[in-house]
Amino acid sequence: MRARPAAHRAACLVAVLATVAALAGCRDAGEPAPGPLDVAWQEVALPAPPGAPGRIAVRDALRCGDRWWLAGGVFLADPSPDRDSRPALWSSVDGVTWSAVPVRPTTYWGRRAILTSIACSQDRIAVVGARSGGAHGNPRVTTWRLQPARGGSQPGELVDVVAASSQYGGDKATNVGPVTGGAGGFLIVGNRTSGPAVWLSADAREFTRVEAAAGLADDARHRALAQAAVASGTGWTVVGGGSTPGDVDRQPQAWRSSDGRSWSREKVPGSDAYEDLHRVVDRDGALLALGLRGDRFGAWWRGDRWHEGASFGDVDPAGGASPFVASLTLTGRRIWTTVSDARRYGLWHSTDGVTWQPVPTPVTPATGGERILAVAGAADGVLLVGDDGERGRVWRAPVS
Repeated sequence: MRARPAAHRAACLVAVLATVAALAGCRDAGEPAPGPLDVAWQEVALPAPPGAPGRIAVRDALRCGDRWWLAGGVFLADPSPDRDSRPALWSSVDGVTWSAVPVRPTTYWGRRAILTSIACSQDRIAVVGARSGGAHGNPRVTTWRLQPARGGSQPGELVDVVAASSQYGGDKATNVGPVTGGAGGFLIVGNRTSGPAVWLSADAREFTRVEAAAGLADDARHRALAQAAVASGTGWTVVGGGSTPGDVDRQPQAWRSSDGRSWSREKVPGSDAYEDLHRVVDRDGALLALGLRGDRFGAWWRGDRWHEGASFGDVDPAGGASPFVASLTLTGRRIWTTVSDARRYGLWHSTDGVTWQPVPTPVTPATGGERILAVAGAADGVLLVGDDGERGRVWRAPVS
């Protein structure tokens, strides 16, 4: 891949905020990067969920309503030939004291799923899980909803949603990505053989697949892969990357919709480097997307249109995996993200999207299967979710 010219100044943040017409900040390429940010991490205990014992796995967390939620599963200590895992969910009011939420799977793959992604809409949660298997070893995707408890202080129980095998799989399947929530419900982003696709639901009881949609799916000039989505205003924005047929240079891409069904492709500035958008959040009405920018990670901002922002971090040239942004969250004005540099995970922090600081973490998992480092934020603190393939753990830190 071709690098940017050496004389090029470090990328400039341009974000149109809800109360400001435009905000720009630049840092010269020769200016020293800030030192690491010291965070007082406190490990919190996770109780073993009821059921067959095994190793706790953690994957994703968020704050929804008056609770924190943590999604994951258990890898069984005594697996059978056709089952080596089961789903698990935890909740907490303060992020310190956690309790296991009852999980009641009713489907074959639901009983084996590891819960990987969780989202919030109007104090309701939706969860996506998966476990590879079957004749071809493909991920078998399941979705979940919280069934409220009848009285008492318990949050309820998590139940899986019965769906046809072709809903997320079948001969047109490519992959299913994370779920996100907004005022109008939930959206799962993924890809089919026709290109980017989404699944919509108002309440997580049933999802409707939208594929081969004009403006979102591939066409004669675009071949793309959708990576993540965010609710913004009254609609949705999906981000990813793609290229024109015959061109190996990947460019950042985004798509916008007011209802999740009719889509339009947006122009996102790119360069001659390999670029791809992996995660996106809404920050005071402006969208912030992070992804890969050549041999570094980069930011893009959207107010009235998309602008290229700052670059940070470095891809490990000796890494044996693909580099990617694993998570992105906000705590007030603070921005937190975890990335894999192709060798192992790391955490970064910024207050403005221009200047980024590495954050030391109590665990730095190597990139690979069943390993993750994710961050989730809320007004009362930030959670670090780490799994090194041997043990799933969670840490909390207050934020100012």
